[in-house]
Amino acid sequence: MVLGELIRRKEEILRRLLPISVQQLKIVRQNDLTMLLRHLAVKERLMNEFEAIEQELRPFQAIPPEQRQWKNETEQLEMDKMIKHCAEMLEEIIRNDSTSMEELSVQKTEVETQLRRVRQGSRVFASYEKFR
Repeated sequence: MVLGELIRRKEEILRRLLPISVQQLKIVRQNDLTMLLRHLAVKERLMNEFEAIEQELRPFQAIPPEQRQWKNETEQLEMDKMIKHCAEMLEEIIRNDSTSMEELSVQKTEVETQLRRVRQGSRVFASYEKFR
């Protein structure tokens, strides 16, 4: 497969992943674990496609950008623009995922704290029942 086609496929997948990462953050903030798991299943399929394209792009990474062969200058400019756009989208996706992970971690800590309180309350109640 030629480099230009791979770059186009990469951009298309990132265009599909970006709104998914935005939606993921919204779902995390709504604390809807069921919806999050469904959402992540869809995202996983796209991530697998993305990783496959990244594998195919690896051999081209050894070639300096100025030495890559293009049909013409217009294609080169188009590909340069796509590569930059891909980097921007990927950066935003990573940022959204990182924020989602941080917020999930906070939620996990809050749930753990609530469970501890429930257990302590149960112990206190059980102790009180012994004296009745």
